[in-house]
This record gives sequence, structure tokens and C-alpha cells, in this order.
Amino acid sequence: MLELLGLNARTEAVYRAMLGNRSWGIRQIADHLELTNAQVKAALDQLAELSLLTPASTEPGEWHAVHPAIGLSALLARAEAEVSARRRQIDDTRAAILAIAAQHTAPGAGADDDAPRRLVGVDAVRRRMLDLSAAASRECLSLNPTAAQTTAAKTASKPLNQQMLERGVAIRCIYQESFRNEPHLVAEAKWLTALGGEMYTVPIVPLLMVIYDRSTVLLPIDPADTQAGALEVRSPGLVRTACALFDQLLAVATPFGAATLRDEQGLDPLQRQLLALLAAGHTDGVVARRLGVSLSTVRRLMATLMERLEARSRFQAGLHVEQRGWLRQTGEQTPRAAPSV
Repeated sequence: MLELLGLNARTEAVYRAMLGNRSWGIRQIADHLELTNAQVKAALDQLAELSLLTPASTEPGEWHAVHPAIGLSALLARAEAEVSARRRQIDDTRAAILAIAAQHTAPGAGADDDAPRRLVGVDAVRRRMLDLSAAASRECLSLNPTAAQTTAAKTASKPLNQQMLERGVAIRCIYQESFRNEPHLVAEAKWLTALGGEMYTVPIVPLLMVIYDRSTVLLPIDPADTQAGALEVRSPGLVRTACALFDQLLAVATPFGAATLRDEQGLDPLQRQLLALLAAGHTDGVVARRLGVSLSTVRRLMATLMERLEARSRFQAGLHVEQRGWLRQTGEQTPRAAPSV
């Protein structure tokens, strides 16, 4: 228990024995702890080096254990000072690394710094995320479509997120509502929020995106294939647009752990978005991809809604949705044609 203070288990046991039995000598301590005399003497030497022994006032050559409130507290204060000094060294080293990296990996390498930088392939993206995470000082924001949440991606990002949170960097993530049905993503959410991160859900996340300190944005080169790589964007106009998109989604997002809110028709965000997409004419396959769920989930959700609507067909369901005003916003005029879902 006291290894941090420089005591191994045997020395700690000798120290505890001396505290509880001030009249014991080496032989009694050795017998009590089932140690040899030599082992007890070695422990006493270590205790003396740590200033945890004091000469007996009445018997020359005898030693007593220093009270822990004095001796151990002094050792703890010394250990804390050493940790603080080590932390300062680490911070100074990190600053030096970032300064060197800025000289040799600056976007554009002497060209237009506002030009997007291409990071081709997953490995290049992950290396760059390592640099950007280490340099982040305020916050890291992200949009996370369910389709992009591979096991490899979460494994790679986990230590980066932990390190940022330990440095006081705020992390806010927005996932699709469907992620609540994925056990491995729910476990990830519980882990991150326990460390102080924030996670939210919305029905649809339009694309994968990571924002560092509202100054650097990573976007997929091909939104349909996140393995292709990413674009690193620093142009103020594009960065501001990306931040505005995140803030707009955050304003209507549901925090992880909170109950999913339902509207006045009793629809949760996922059900409402499902009806909106189907009413717009999208196929079940397109709807499944947009919502980040399986085709069977779309059909199961639709079957549940048709039962609520007392509809025997999707066309009839569309009529009932229109008649009940499930997709109209407050104050919206009734459209002339009923949508087909």
C-alpha cells in the first residue's frame, strides 16, 4: 500500500509491527512476521533512510518507529512534490514536441495554409488525430454516424479521448439515435461519460466530422467510404460552417442517459424521422442507411406505427398520418396531397 512512499511490503510490515509493539526487538519482530533477523535488519535500514525511525530516549542504541502522522505525511509531501515536478517536465516536453511538429507538419508546407490537407488512408488519419488530440487545449467536438463506428475506430480513439479528458479538454460527441441499440457503443458512451465526456443523440447525423478547438476540422474525403481518408480543413469560413452545423444539432440533441423525448403525437425522434423520410419518397433501403439502422429495423418500426395508425397498407398509413397531422409543425397549413409512407 505504501510503495509510492518508497516502502516495500516487507518494510511496511516491520514498520507496522514496531508501531503496535514498541518494546519488541529484532527477534520478536522476526518471529511475529516469520522473517529472518537479516531481513528485519534490512527493513530497519530502509526505515532509517526514510526517517521513519527515531532513537529511543531511554535506551541507547534502541530505535522507535516515528508516528505515521509525522513520518508518512512527510514522505507523502515529498512524493507529491516529485509528481508535480514530473508533470511540469511532461508539459514542457509536450510543448517542445508540438513546436517541432508545427515546424515540420504545418498544413501546406509553406503554401496556402487555408487549403485543405489530404490525409489518404486510415493510418494517415489516425496519425494526424494523434497530433491534433495532443495539441487540443479546449474542446473536441464530433459527429458520429452509426455506420462509421467500427471496432477498430473506437479502439484507436479511446486512449486519445482519455488523455484529452485527463488534461481538462472538453469532449462532446453527437451520435445517431440508433446507436442506443448497439451494446458496444452504449458501453463506449458509459465509459466516456464516466470520465466527464458528453454524449448526445439525434435521429440523423449527416456525416463524420471531428473539430479540434474550433480551429481545425477533419472531414471524410468520401462520406460513403470513411476508409479512404480525410480532409484537414483550417479555412475560417469552412471551420465556422462546420461548427455551426455541430451547434445546430447539439441544440436539438438528447443527452445520453436521458429518456428519449416524444412529441405531442407520441413519436420519438427516430420514428418521426422515419415517417418524414418515407413520406418524402425514399425507399426502405435509403431510409435504413440515413438512420443508421438495418432494413429489418425500418420495417419493424413501420409495422409498429401502422398498428398505431390502424392502417392495413402503407398508403392507408400515409393518409392517417396526414389526417392526424403527425408530420406537421405547429402553425403549418394542411397540404393538399397526402404523403405515402
